[in-house]
Amino acid sequence: MKMLVTEPAKARLKSAIGFCFCTTPKCGVAYFQPASGECVLQEELRVVVFQKSADPKRLVCYCFGHTVEAIQLEARATGFSRILEEIKGQCAQGLDQCERTNPQGSCCLGNVQRVIREAAGRKSLPSSGSSSSCCH
Repeated sequence: MKMLVTEPAKARLKSAIGFCFCTTPKCGVAYFQPASGECVLQEELRVVVFQKSADPKRLVCYCFGHTVEAIQLEARATGFSRILEEIKGQCAQGLDQCERTNPQGSCCLGNVQRVIREAAGRKSLPSSGSSSSCCH
């Protein structure tokens, strides 16, 4: 979280410890601290949050710069995306920095796979972004 939050937002936080990522698409909060009630809003981040935007030009892979649009174009045309295997290969080489670059703080492969399934016209698995992971 610390790498992605703007300086003004960092300055107002009591601490950067104990924050959770809010996955709920329609919620304006990106991170929340359950104990203190502090929140970091989406607009206080240096990047657009994949789960909270519908812009096809948004990143889905923050480490290697892959957009939803690029993956969708390939998946719609071929039914799969070589980008998924490319990301896996780069991760296997230790080139990923998901914890630092991805707002969710973890690997994007599940998100990439979901974009591919949806673009190829296959049913998507239920989203992990349930209301229980929301700050409200």
